Amino acid sequence: MTDTQNVNTGTAAKAAEQTVKLRPTLYIGVGGTGMEVMMRVRRRILNASWGSDNVRLENLSQFPIAQFMHFDLDQGAIIDSGRAQTEDLQYNLVKFTDDEKIVESFDIEKYSRDDASLSRYPHIQNWLPLTPRKIRELGIDPAKGAGQIRSVSRLYFFDKYPKTRDKIRSKLNTLKAGLSRDDMLRKLNLQLDTSKFRIVVLGSVAGGTGSGSFLDMGWLSKWVASNEVEAADVELMLFLPTGYSSANKARTEANAYAALMEVESAMVGHSKYVEKWDDYDRPQLASKPYDEVHLIDSGNLARQHTDNMNDVYSMIADTLFEDFRSADFANRKRSVAVNQRQHKIHMFAPPVPTGRFGDMKLNYSCAYSAFGQSTLDTLGRARYDEYAYSLAADMLKAFFGVASANPAANRASEKKRDAFMAENMNLNLVPFNNLPEFSAATLKNPEIRELNTEFMDLEIVDILLRSGQNGVEVDIAEETRQRVSQRISEISIIDREQWANEVRKTMQSLMRDVIRNTDAMADTAEDRVMRRRKALFESLKKDIESRLYLYLDNHEQGGFEYVISLVEQIKDRIENANSGITLQLKNSANRYTAIKDALLTYEYEKQLKDLEETKGKGLLAIFGGGNKEEQARAVLDNLRKDIANILSFHLRAKAALEAIELMQDISNWLGNSLGVDESGKTIWNGVMGDLQSGQESVIDMMKRLDHDREVIHQQIRTKHATLQIIETDDVKEREIDPRLMCEWAAEAFKDFGGSKELFKILVDPDQQTPLLLKIIRMAERRLVIFEQNDQEEDALYKALENMSVVERQNVFTEWLQRAMPWVDAKMGGDFTPPPDRFKCFIGVNGADQFSKKYKHELTGCIPSGLGLNAQALSIVETGEPGRAVCYVELSGIPLTILRGIETWRTSYRKESERTPLHTHIDSTRFKHPYAPTPDELNSLADDFKCYLKAVMLGVLKRCDVPGLIPSGQYEFAVARGDVRRLGNERGFRLNGLPQTYRDNIYDQVQQKFKSLSDANLTMLIALVDHYEREIYTPRLVQNETGAQVEHVGFACAIAKELKKELIELAERKEIPQELIERAYELTEYREEMEKWAEVLKDSDEDAYQDEIREPNKGRRLKWVMNMSPSILQIHEQLLVKNSMADVVPIATFAMPGMTPPPTPGAMPPPILQQPQYQYHIAINGQNFGPYPHSKVVEMLQQQQINSATMVWREGLANWIAIAQCPELAIPVPPPIPSIPPILQ
Repeated sequence: MTDTQNVNTGTAAKAAEQTVKLRPTLYIGVGGTGMEVMMRVRRRILNASWGSDNVRLENLSQFPIAQFMHFDLDQGAIIDSGRAQTEDLQYNLVKFTDDEKIVESFDIEKYSRDDASLSRYPHIQNWLPLTPRKIRELGIDPAKGAGQIRSVSRLYFFDKYPKTRDKIRSKLNTLKAGLSRDDMLRKLNLQLDTSKFRIVVLGSVAGGTGSGSFLDMGWLSKWVASNEVEAADVELMLFLPTGYSSANKARTEANAYAALMEVESAMVGHSKYVEKWDDYDRPQLASKPYDEVHLIDSGNLARQHTDNMNDVYSMIADTLFEDFRSADFANRKRSVAVNQRQHKIHMFAPPVPTGRFGDMKLNYSCAYSAFGQSTLDTLGRARYDEYAYSLAADMLKAFFGVASANPAANRASEKKRDAFMAENMNLNLVPFNNLPEFSAATLKNPEIRELNTEFMDLEIVDILLRSGQNGVEVDIAEETRQRVSQRISEISIIDREQWANEVRKTMQSLMRDVIRNTDAMADTAEDRVMRRRKALFESLKKDIESRLYLYLDNHEQGGFEYVISLVEQIKDRIENANSGITLQLKNSANRYTAIKDALLTYEYEKQLKDLEETKGKGLLAIFGGGNKEEQARAVLDNLRKDIANILSFHLRAKAALEAIELMQDISNWLGNSLGVDESGKTIWNGVMGDLQSGQESVIDMMKRLDHDREVIHQQIRTKHATLQIIETDDVKEREIDPRLMCEWAAEAFKDFGGSKELFKILVDPDQQTPLLLKIIRMAERRLVIFEQNDQEEDALYKALENMSVVERQNVFTEWLQRAMPWVDAKMGGDFTPPPDRFKCFIGVNGADQFSKKYKHELTGCIPSGLGLNAQALSIVETGEPGRAVCYVELSGIPLTILRGIETWRTSYRKESERTPLHTHIDSTRFKHPYAPTPDELNSLADDFKCYLKAVMLGVLKRCDVPGLIPSGQYEFAVARGDVRRLGNERGFRLNGLPQTYRDNIYDQVQQKFKSLSDANLTMLIALVDHYEREIYTPRLVQNETGAQVEHVGFACAIAKELKKELIELAERKEIPQELIERAYELTEYREEMEKWAEVLKDSDEDAYQDEIREPNKGRRLKWVMNMSPSILQIHEQLLVKNSMADVVPIATFAMPGMTPPPTPGAMPPPILQQPQYQYHIAINGQNFGPYPHSKVVEMLQQQQINSATMVWREGLANWIAIAQCPELAIPVPPPIPSIPPILQ
């Protein structure tokens, strides 16, 4: 035996004996895509051979490890693509039961009947982007699906929430109960790993139902699982739009982009996408809806593409099913998946122009992965299935005796027909010789003499003359004879003169007892014969049918062709006009009637005459010469015989006639011709029709098997995107004795009863499939026995060894390329994944041997430039000969690298103008999954910087209308009296300032900016600094060493840039740094800021929370400058306060021709009874102070100010000249000579 043979027999046997420990899995298909994949998974489960005994499942309930749930609006999506329900052998087995689906319509009108309808459901109204009027305008028919409107699907989810919740709960409990199915698990060589359950949600972002409900389904599944099972991983298989371009390309791309925006925000965490689904439950929802998100597209990293989504569905189904097949393969994938999660917790920060943005980080979630799986297959399994179907058809043919090459060889002979009729229909020929005794004179008549000879009759006549109750039979004719004898005996004891007359009366009475007269009311002997015929008909039907089916089940001597030919011949034997049973019975009836008539005419009448002669002096008495008494009694005895014979032969004639009717009834019951069909074949009813229907059903079954075998044959010759076929020799067909095939079929059908019960199943389409599967499974089991005896070499190894090195490398290269993760992404540019993010598993029978032989060649065929290397490749045992599976996974990728996402965004912009694309009315809560180009980033940055200035300077003002969605909106005065809402900060972050108002906003901001004084500019710098430090505080991220580093977000970076620009402007204006520092101090305390700025209500919700640090305490609210002229004027005073002891006010703060006032600290001697007011002084538009009364007087005396200087104190409504202030309008003494004047 070769090494490869050792691999096949040794390793495979070992793998087959291994118990596979699997996680209970609930598959939830949302929309048509989910249904497509799940149907394929279900087929694979049913078609697989499980355990060392190659057990095949009869139905999915025998597989306690997997449960399924289909959630959809489209009630027409019931079968996977490429299949017709009427031709699908397994449809009744794989279709979703009512317990497995929520596929219904719903009353959308209750949300849209009038404009107030939606307000009755506030938990829906607060997110639904469709108004009742819009719903009515769209005219959506929910029975046909969501119409590619994602929010309709989400509305359906909310509407069906209780059912959906309970269905998930029920399915998880069913999986838990699988532990009690130990018998089935042992039979399948499977074991449940209940430490953690698995929920897999499958859907597409392109359509309506799946795209609009997959996020809610993830959160709901997580919440229900947390309450029902100990632990569960919730995964998402998310299909991207490329493969659905034929279904309204622009809409599918737009839906996809909107869905990706939502999933990106959700996977970052704490998106507040949903809080509850009804008014009753208060779910504790996780921060993220999924633990794993797998992206799936119609192209892969190696630039392999398919335009048929069925290829992708099949690849995903193969991947999911493979987890059930091999212990090593499934466990290795699972263990590595845990390690790969480390790559999904980080964020991807694409490079940005550092010259402008420095260390700014644009963060995108890396919570996504992609995988691919490709199979090298010798199609041994498919060819094996093909041969199994052929063998199953041959078993049917042998079992039922149909479609034989020589139909005449199994046709019933006349001898077998006659034997059947004799045995089962009482049609044995029996000699009748119980003839009456005619007088010598009568026998002189040749006709009478001919009648009175023995002839052959049929047993059925005697059978019909037997009647009885309670199991006791009597002969009606014999009973009549006894009655005749008894009556004659009674006559013999009365006066002899009355005998003749009494005999006539007795004859008439007996005739009334025997023959049915229309006027008679009493039961007659004829009635008893008729009842006997009817009862016998029912009895014979059962016996004949039973015997026919026994012949049908007698596979050596019977079968369809035999039984049908037998019935045809029975009917001919009954009905044949020249030699049929009815003709024979008619002849018998006529003969019995003729004998009766001869007795009546020639014997009875003569004997009555003779009896009359014995009375008195009759001739017989005169010439008889004997005793009249003796003579009379001799005549009476002769009449006893004649009357008995007359009535008996009448009854025999009646029985023969009833036998004719009985045979006709049986013939009609067996069936009559109803004409011919289009092919010229006779159409029958009755038993013949049932047999014919059964025969046709069997032939139809054989045709279905042949059809499915042909489908398998076509599949064998058809290459799919992820299936690489290696040509090998066909499965060796075997010469099998038909008698052996009959035995196998009989074993398969033993639980169904005989052919009679099988026919009932054959004509019922719902029951026909299990019957077919029985015969197919039996064929497969028998082939397994043959294979085990042959111990042939593994076909895959044999095929690879027969290739040249170049051929084998080409095969391996194509195999690995097709196994690359099926996501079409841009690799090697901004995003180049490190090698450890890739994992590659090759599952094969005889892993060690395969590794020794081919691993070196395989590593040389790994696609280059993607990041996958030889270290990531592992070869794992599967124990399945004839095939090898390659699975490659890439973990931790961002959405922004998806190829085509720019196009999807363009479609998103176009389609969003027509119908809402998002599943939430507030689209600003979502983030773009696509990193902007440098030009786009610069434009967004410019707009955001303008937005910050516009907010701080009051160009954009917070809208105070309550309950606005989205929240936090700003309004803009387009013109005097024309104020419009423009959106909120997140909207500006997403798409920049509205193009319609952009230039106007820029202009107004510039005008405001130009009007700022130096003090105002200084305060603005402090406000921008406050935004940078307190509003958009950079998030702290822990690096690999455990140290925390700052990740500067977009808003913080723009605030930094704005502050830098303003500081540079201040430097050009020669504003001292000390004043800027003083301005910074004014932002430290709320009471200080309230003097010159105003807080923006609820503005702590504006920023993206994943970009900023969590606040230590309190709320992080924005402040804007109070742009009131009076407040702007005090900026200088706020800056100068508490610093004038060290710094003389700068020259620009003094009025022309005047000396600057001294610092507040230079106080003159107190003046008695001076007022206690504090005064503010305005010089050149700048506010100084406050100063006490004595200081103001001193400044007047020093001529630093004069009586025209504007002053304000508490109690004054407005600023006034000092001359108008009573307590200051006093004579001013001359200045102190020792103090020199201040230089101008």
